[in-house]
Amino acid sequence: MHIVWDWNGTLFDDLHVVVASVNEGLATVGAAPIDLDDYRSHYTRPVKHFYDKLLDRELSGDEWTEIDRVFHDAYRRALVKARLTQDAREALDRAALLGNTQSLLSMFPHPDLVPLVKKLGIEAYFDRIDGLAEGSPGDLKAQYLERHLRLLTAGEDPRRVVVIGDTPDDATAAQHVGARPILYDGGSHHRVDLESTGAPVVSSLRAAVELALGN
Repeated sequence: MHIVWDWNGTLFDDLHVVVASVNEGLATVGAAPIDLDDYRSHYTRPVKHFYDKLLDRELSGDEWTEIDRVFHDAYRRALVKARLTQDAREALDRAALLGNTQSLLSMFPHPDLVPLVKKLGIEAYFDRIDGLAEGSPGDLKAQYLERHLRLLTAGEDPRRVVVIGDTPDDATAAQHVGARPILYDGGSHHRVDLESTGAPVVSSLRAAVELALGN
C-alpha cells in the first residue's frame, strides 16, 4: 500500500493561520473578515472561486492576483504559529511500521514546503515530496496527483494508492487517477461537506491510516 498525504489542514495544522491570512487578502478589497466557520463553509477549489463566493461577486484578474499575493505573504510570516497535527507522527509511524510507503503532495509552493517538512523532522517518512513548482496554488489537484504518482520511483499503481486529505478536491483527485480517498474532518471543511463526496471520513489521522490498511 502507498499513502499520498496532503499537507495543509491534514498533516500540518495551520487552519488558524490560513484564516488570518485570508482576512489580510480580503482587506485589500475592503471586505469584512471571516471566522473559522465561514472559512469551512465556503472553502473550495479553484481557490479564486472561494473568494468569489465570499464576496458574492467575481473578482477581477488584478484583484485575484493581489489577494493571492497578500495571502501568501501573510501566511509565510505567520508559519511559526502552526504545528504538525496532533497525531501526525503517530499516523506516519503506524503506516511505516507496517511496511507501507508514503509520499507528500501539496499545493503549497515547493521551495517553501521542503524546508518546512525538514524543519519539522518528518521528511524521512516520504519517498517523494512535491509542492507546487509551476501553476497556481489555487488550481485543482488532479493533474498534480497524476504527475506525483508518475514521478515516484516505483511509478505507483493507483489501485494500491490511498490519498489522505481534508478537502473534496482531494477526493476528486484520488478518484480521477483511480486511487482511494480518505478524508480527515479536522481541516478546511465541515464533515457534512466531506461526506457528500461519498469518500469515507475520519476524525483523526491515526484513524485514516487504520482505515487505509483495512484495520
